[in-house]
Amino acid sequence: MSENGILYSDYAKLYYGRMLWKCPETRARLVRHWTHPGHPHAGRFTKWRQEVEQLLASPKGDDEQLDGQLRRRGLSLRVVVREIPSVFGDTY
Repeated sequence: MSENGILYSDYAKLYYGRMLWKCPETRARLVRHWTHPGHPHAGRFTKWRQEVEQLLASPKGDDEQLDGQLRRRGLSLRVVVREIPSVFGDTY
């Protein structure tokens, strides 16, 4: 676990999520996958979509600033990172 409480496996999901998010075609594919009725976390993604998309679109160097913004809303970077859905093969 890192000093801010984010698990290294969650950091990996954030790192690769940001990398994939940069490509418009891949971003559209991820959103289709995460909103597909067969995805087990589609409802959670819908609830957290705004925050997850903001996080994935942000550069790594903005993490502290983003965490501060989220904390003012009663959230944290750690909370939102955990809401990035996984990718499953059948609907991706």
